[in-house]
Amino acid sequence: MSVLEDPIDILIVDAVGERHASYRDMLAGTARRVVARAPGADARQLYRDGGFAAALVRLDGAPGGARADLAAMLALCDAAFGPPVIVIADEIPVGAPSTPLEYLPAPFVSELLANRISCLVARGRLKSELARRDVLVSDLVEKVERATAAAAEERRTSETLRERLSEQIHRSKNLLAIMQSIAQRTMSEGREISEARDVLLGRLRTLGRAHHLVSEAGGKGIALADVVEAELADVHHRVATSGPKVRLSASVVQTFALAIHELAVNAQKHGALGPDAEGSVAVGWTFFECGADRYLEVAWTERGIAAPEAPPRYGFGLTLVASFAGGSGLAPNVTFDADGLRCRMRLSEDVIVAG
Repeated sequence: MSVLEDPIDILIVDAVGERHASYRDMLAGTARRVVARAPGADARQLYRDGGFAAALVRLDGAPGGARADLAAMLALCDAAFGPPVIVIADEIPVGAPSTPLEYLPAPFVSELLANRISCLVARGRLKSELARRDVLVSDLVEKVERATAAAAEERRTSETLRERLSEQIHRSKNLLAIMQSIAQRTMSEGREISEARDVLLGRLRTLGRAHHLVSEAGGKGIALADVVEAELADVHHRVATSGPKVRLSASVVQTFALAIHELAVNAQKHGALGPDAEGSVAVGWTFFECGADRYLEVAWTERGIAAPEAPPRYGFGLTLVASFAGGSGLAPNVTFDADGLRCRMRLSEDVIVAG
């Protein structure tokens, strides 16, 4: 006779009460407790309450009640991991194939019953253990997947931060180089120290505003209108702006902002935006196509005042503005006509950011 390591509780459902004691003898050493009941509500309630490792239902004697108990037990038990139900009958009963139903023909040898119960209970325990392991493996796999996803996200975040840091270092180096160039040009243009200081501070403030716009954009491009608005904030009531929504790459924002700043300063000192002048400025931008080239043209137009004569040579500001003439270098994209200064600056498509 097979003996389980841990004694178990077994439920017996048999209409013949005289046989109840014999089950205890047959299952001695296998079962810790054998509970025998006649078919009926009490037997079904015991099975429903649980705690049994197996249930034995004998269908002879009172087949109607026992079959009802069998049907109720099969409805209660788990199709995969519930306690097995062993049916003792003259023939295999018709039952749902998904239920854990076992059949033992009558009459039977007592040792066969004990061995069958031991095997079924051991198999049930193995299934339960495998199910628990499957749950643990599934949980471990889920944790590994989450950890892998978190590590991938961490790598992406680190790469993004590294790229931004590299861009920031690059912009800082460029900014320092531009500041040195501006300081050198400003101090070498023959101005008095106090005037040179004011001019230099104005240019440095422009660089600071441009740098702030680039940093706030986070690499997504800076709206051209924001650059123009930042540089013309003090005279906005005398300036009209128009143009489509355009975003500039960080590489051109600082020099473009400086160009707008220089035009504004020149207009306030010598042109349409002077304190005694009654002129105005229009700033507009439009896309143009010339053959295979597509570019953005920014037009600065002063009205309402006669512009001074063209200077014999360009200083820092006009040289910077002229650098936006496109492929023609220092072409006359700055003109001084009877109605005021006019300027057309060209931005190539490679400095325009989508969106």
